[in-house]
Amino acid sequence: MQESTAPETVTFEETACFGSCPIFSFTLNADGSGTFTGTRFVAAKGEHPFTATPDQVKAFLARIEAFRPQGVVEYGYDNCSVPVRTDSPSVRVTWQKESGADALSWYLGCAEPKAEKIQPDLYGAWKELPLDDLVGTKQNRFEYEPQDG
Repeated sequence: MQESTAPETVTFEETACFGSCPIFSFTLNADGSGTFTGTRFVAAKGEHPFTATPDQVKAFLARIEAFRPQGVVEYGYDNCSVPVRTDSPSVRVTWQKESGADALSWYLGCAEPKAEKIQPDLYGAWKELPLDDLVGTKQNRFEYEPQDG
């Protein structure tokens, strides 16, 4: 595997599923500053700044490094080598550096055998950062959404 350089920024996004998966994105800068944007099933909606410690940044980058492609890679309905499960979320990560970007888009219903066992490492990678209060808890997902009627 080719040695990759540390990114200047990482953008991380978790998308909708059939259910109450948290929908959010954030951008993390190399200095630990970042912006969280909550959309649905999260405690904090809209944009919120956050700051990660150098150790948190290092842990997050280490956790997602195994997934970093050279260039742009997508696992989804069109190129999954096994039958695709429906109603799953996607994770999208972009590693931006001065010389360009590497990006991964992975529909988690694509259970690629080579990557299936490490999937939780990617889906939960945000937990290395100080985002717990913004994302909220699994048991409260429906409480974060106002009910009409």
